[in-house]
Amino acid sequence: MALEGTLKDFSLADIFQLIGLQRKTGVLTLRGKDDTVTVTFLDGKVVAADSLNKRLENRLGHVLVKSNTLTQEQLSQALEIQKETLQRLGFILTHYKIISQEALRAALQLQILGIVYRLFRWKDGDYHFSQETTIEYDRDNVVPITAESILMEGARMIDEWPIIEKRIRSQEMIFRKKEIAQEIVVVSADDADEVAFDGDASRLKKKKKTDSNKIRISEEENAVYRAINGRLTVGDLVEIGKMSEFDTSKCLYELLTRDLIEEVRHQATSATTTIEEVVVDRTVTDEIPPLPLPLVIVLGVVAIVSLLFTFQNPLALNSMAPFMRRASPLTELKKAISLRRIEAVSDGVYAHYLANGKMPRTLKELAPMFVGTNVLTDPWGNEYRYLPKPTENPDRYLVIGFAPDGKPDTDLFLARPVQAVSSASSPSQQTGGIELID
Repeated sequence: MALEGTLKDFSLADIFQLIGLQRKTGVLTLRGKDDTVTVTFLDGKVVAADSLNKRLENRLGHVLVKSNTLTQEQLSQALEIQKETLQRLGFILTHYKIISQEALRAALQLQILGIVYRLFRWKDGDYHFSQETTIEYDRDNVVPITAESILMEGARMIDEWPIIEKRIRSQEMIFRKKEIAQEIVVVSADDADEVAFDGDASRLKKKKKTDSNKIRISEEENAVYRAINGRLTVGDLVEIGKMSEFDTSKCLYELLTRDLIEEVRHQATSATTTIEEVVVDRTVTDEIPPLPLPLVIVLGVVAIVSLLFTFQNPLALNSMAPFMRRASPLTELKKAISLRRIEAVSDGVYAHYLANGKMPRTLKELAPMFVGTNVLTDPWGNEYRYLPKPTENPDRYLVIGFAPDGKPDTDLFLARPVQAVSSASSPSQQTGGIELID
């Protein structure tokens, strides 16, 4: 069956329905402006989905951690095993009994559906279906999903997404809770207040006549409501929550319609503009700027020259033997990145003090407002250690970095005087400055 064209001529729902009805086996490839997605069918049922921008195998661990099925430490251990064995992540997790096979199946289905459902938001793109006699997929852990069940959910999303997008306009929007006089009660979805799904808050209805002074929201809406803090973006809420992008956005829409939350608009007065500007200037985003190319080249040349001189000197070679494995150019490069992150963390501590008038108790209080979440860990996945006032030096706070083996690295210890943080002046004007401990 030759099936190709554009989504403007033949909708995604029509494509799925045709493949499902004819019980075809093959791979459907869809190419959009920002991504390329493949969906694999077996006898008309979906058995795999992959995204060029969000690889299924790489994202599986994220889904498991997000659903509290797996800890970040367990995922790191599994990824290390995967590097050595080149086996599927799912196989490693079940083979070593890190998670159950049922948990793996649920995570794989959730990830596949997440990729497929995002396709229903595509307004344009090219598609091509390649019919095959046999296809490869994870037969042990993937349960085929009927095209009909996908279409039912997809149809709901197609109808409701345009309405949701009128109020949830961007993944970068930020919301905060509003002060309300009524009591919020968490109930089942069937008992929650009805929301007129057209953006008209005046058409909000009560399902019960009793307790009219109470606002009834569902457990899903409450999960989103509790996470809203005036700093997290819509994208952040999707990332930390257990629901899909669609369901999270719908909950935000319903909370807006109930007038429980409002958008944070950055229209600060002159009294708050100064502090906001300082915080923005000191904030480190999730993306750490890459090291400049000339610096990478210099580090590489220095490492190579050092190795050459070492090998020409037998005495030096013997004395350096215990350190040869750790002195690779890649290790030195990661160490330089780690140092930059530690300095960024110190900047985050400073910004936290300016915004809150006190130092953070833990580094986790810095994310995501003052530093990106990934800044709190080094390139090897170790979380930096933070000591606000170490007993051996009570007038300083410490940020401690680690070597590749997870042990503290004295080259990556950063100390700053507490009084320097308490000062209102900028770091460049402070007498204490930043001190690296040898």
